[in-house]
Amino acid sequence: MRSWFEDAELSRRLSFPTDEWFVYVTAGDAARCWMALAAGQTVAEVQVDREGLERGYIDLAVRPDLRGQRIGAAVLSAFLSGPGQAYPILEGRIEPDNAASLACCRRCGFMLLPEPDTDGFIQAIYRSTQIS
Repeated sequence: MRSWFEDAELSRRLSFPTDEWFVYVTAGDAARCWMALAAGQTVAEVQVDREGLERGYIDLAVRPDLRGQRIGAAVLSAFLSGPGQAYPILEGRIEPDNAASLACCRRCGFMLLPEPDTDGFIQAIYRSTQIS
């Protein structure tokens, strides 16, 4: 996965996965990370940072050479119908010029808030229908 960050677009959008990051996403309940595989190759990564029992903050990375093939939407959809059900609310923060991520979230049922937040990001909100 670290080799993905040789791609300027990905490294501009997400932080490099350091050893500390791997410990953070594998050592407890504060954050979790899932890898999506196809034919034994990692094709995407999903991370959720939990805030309380209600909300999780989600990041999705797709292997750069697989962009434009709707893999992000397929992985996100599978996540939402599987482990994502543990989060009543998922929120993503997307840069306004990241058309692919905005489209991916729209396809998967996220509501995009019309105005950027105070940091200039578009908030994408998903409310699980599985949890009451």
